[in-house]
Amino acid sequence: MKYDNPHMSPHSPRMGNAFTRWVGSVGLKLIGWELKGRMPDAPKFVIIGVPHTSNWDAISASLAMLASGFKYTFLIKQEWFFWPMGPIFRALGGYPVDRSKGSNVVRQLTRIFEENDRICIGFPPEGTRAKVDKYKTGFLRVAYAAKVPVFICAFDGPNKHVVLDKEFPLTGDIDADAKAIKDYVDATWVGVNPERQ
Repeated sequence: MKYDNPHMSPHSPRMGNAFTRWVGSVGLKLIGWELKGRMPDAPKFVIIGVPHTSNWDAISASLAMLASGFKYTFLIKQEWFFWPMGPIFRALGGYPVDRSKGSNVVRQLTRIFEENDRICIGFPPEGTRAKVDKYKTGFLRVAYAAKVPVFICAFDGPNKHVVLDKEFPLTGDIDADAKAIKDYVDATWVGVNPERQ
């Protein structure tokens, strides 16, 4: 798939066509949001959407990715993959996760990275829209296991921007990395509902 797009790198996972990009662009304009920044020059990575304080985060991010033609995989409990929702979720980038007792979610996601040449998996590290003191570490466990970088997609609430921000340097210490990323986000970005940040 070849087309000029200032937000994508040559290695970015892509999907869609001119029509779906038009739909995403129109949707973004209708809700008053705009996509800024550029994806990392990497074919495989974990992307986190932060600060996650509103349902608008998922809407604006989905429209921004659709408008840019970027393909990212998001996680949904496998119980939701029934007809007709399963095919719809898959078409949009959804991946069924088995969270039953004894399942290893990190291993499931690591396998996805191993089986694809270009793949990005998205996480909301807070795990909720409510205020949290620290991020969950699942996204880092997956990134370390798959040996892929972590990239920050920020929700700039006051300016209504979805910002493709930066690849965050990892240290090898999962808890320290989770704290450093949250500290960076809290100091740099303000979400749609700042009181939940």
